[in-house]
Amino acid sequence: MTAPKAAQDKSPVLRESISGDLSAIVAIYGHHVQNSFGSFELAAPDIEEMGRRRDTVIGLDLPYLVAEWGGRVAGFAYASPFRPRPAYRYTVEDSIYVAPDATGRGLGSALLAASIAQCEALE
Repeated sequence: MTAPKAAQDKSPVLRESISGDLSAIVAIYGHHVQNSFGSFELAAPDIEEMGRRRDTVIGLDLPYLVAEWGGRVAGFAYASPFRPRPAYRYTVEDSIYVAPDATGRGLGSALLAASIAQCEALE
């Protein structure tokens, strides 16, 4: 038995990010740079810089995911190297950002779980 359509619409669709997601990623991240302290940035990066950052993560074979909710990208998450020292070579840190109008719906938790699962699958 499948869930009613209304319940299905509340479940995020998680997938690998694509370059076409960058506008939404920039908007979400920009909101957090301007309205919170978690990014440690003073100015929001532009789409080219966010594209470079995304390409770096993907080039390391680390996850860079988006959550679609309500037919749009409403959150994203990625893993990146924690420190450059050899002792940390198997350690990554996660970054998760959710659009302000999509918080409280489990997107962040879903993105975190998917990111961890992908990192655990790395060799």
